[in-house]
Amino acid sequence: MSQNKNPYEIRTDVLAMAKDYMDQAWSMNMEMAQRMYTNSKIDSEKFAESFKPYSIDELLTKADELYKFVSNNK
Repeated sequence: MSQNKNPYEIRTDVLAMAKDYMDQAWSMNMEMAQRMYTNSKIDSEKFAESFKPYSIDELLTKADELYKFVSNNK
């Protein structure tokens, strides 16, 4: 039996999905970065700058992208 959710619940679910997506992407990028760093001789400060965590704006952009997908594909 399907549960009817109100718009706030749907938005909360979409935001959680976007956060999970961004967390997993960041984690994969960090794993790759650690491997690259281990296998190379580069300046650690410059390397660390290129792998910063995602921002709130990036998270909200991803959530908006997912929400548009859900609302356009009924």
